[in-house]
Amino acid sequence: ATGPGESAAYRLRNIIAPGFSCIMHVHSAVVEVSFEELVGLMDKKTGKRMVDKQGKTIKPRCAKEKEVVFAKLQLSSPLCIESFDQFPQLGRFTLRDEGKTIAVGIILKTSNQLFAPG
Repeated sequence: ATGPGESAAYRLRNIIAPGFSCIMHVHSAVVEVSFEELVGLMDKKTGKRMVDKQGKTIKPRCAKEKEVVFAKLQLSSPLCIESFDQFPQLGRFTLRDEGKTIAVGIILKTSNQLFAPG
């Protein structure tokens, strides 16, 4: 799938904001990826997305160390990936920058799932 894929990333070691680029390792593939949008934060106590008083999802401006975020990522080239729910082995990834792992996560949706009819 190419294009944005919604993902959850955790164990952040840098401050990450939209436009940040790094290297994604997923199964045996390596591809450059950039953060298109941070779409939500996870409440560590409940395991659900954080919402404000009006019930809207809280969209962070940046992700800090030890936060769990939901993000849309843009891949630099086509890559065969699956969501974690459908195929766990192809749904896990790590993000690396300057030779260090900065985040690990799971793929929640791919662009094919985002635009599929139904």
